Amino acid sequence: MNAITEIDKAGRLVVPKKLRDALHLVPGTKITFEQRGDTIVIQSQSKPRGLYLKDGILVYDAGPMPPLEDKDWVDELRNDRLQQLTDTALPG
Repeated sequence: MNAITEIDKAGRLVVPKKLRDALHLVPGTKITFEQRGDTIVIQSQSKPRGLYLKDGILVYDAGPMPPLEDKDWVDELRNDRLQQLTDTALPG
């Protein structure tokens, strides 16, 4: 995915919403800029996954939330499996 944006008078860049969503960029995400010749490479800094200390507090980070359609798909599979289990339960 490509996008074009402009630097404003304060020197800020706006990352288009489609790119922010695709890359799971949220407010507070740290970004690194790297110069390679006359090119700027922009990357989000990866955060530690699992348990880590943040500002003296133990935090668990499982990574970005999956898209809602993935959650819906998992819920649907779970409900189908539960239905199969209750349909095949032994009479008793």
